[in-house]
Amino acid sequence: MPNVLNADASIGCGHGGTVQLGAGAATLTAGGAKVLVAGDLDGRPISGCGTKPAPGGIVPCTAVVSVTGGMAATLSDGGRAALLDTVTGLTNGNPPGTLVVLSPGQTILRAR
Repeated sequence: MPNVLNADASIGCGHGGTVQLGAGAATLTAGGAKVLVAGDLDGRPISGCGTKPAPGGIVPCTAVVSVTGGMAATLSDGGRAALLDTVTGLTNGNPPGTLVVLSPGQTILRAR
C-alpha cells in the first residue's frame, strides 16, 4: 500500500528540479505535517530543472501543470483525495517533465 504524501515530501520534475510545496489545504496530518490532497500540487513552482533552454522551444520546467494519477480512493480530506507516493503528473517544461516522488515526507499513513 502506498504512503500518503505530506507537506514534508520531496517531489521532483524528472529532470532534477524540485517542486516547491506549500503547506497543503488538508486538516488531516501525518508524520507531523499536513497531508497533501488533490489540487495541492497544481501550479506549484519548480526550481532547478536540469533542462537547458535550446532552439526548437526546449525550456526548463517551472511549474506543475496537472496531477494525472496517484490519488487515494479510500482517504480524503474535505472531499479531496489524499495524494500518494505513486502520484503522477506533468510539468510545463518542453519536453514536459513528469513528477517523481523522492520522499513521501512520512511513512506512518498508507492508503489505497
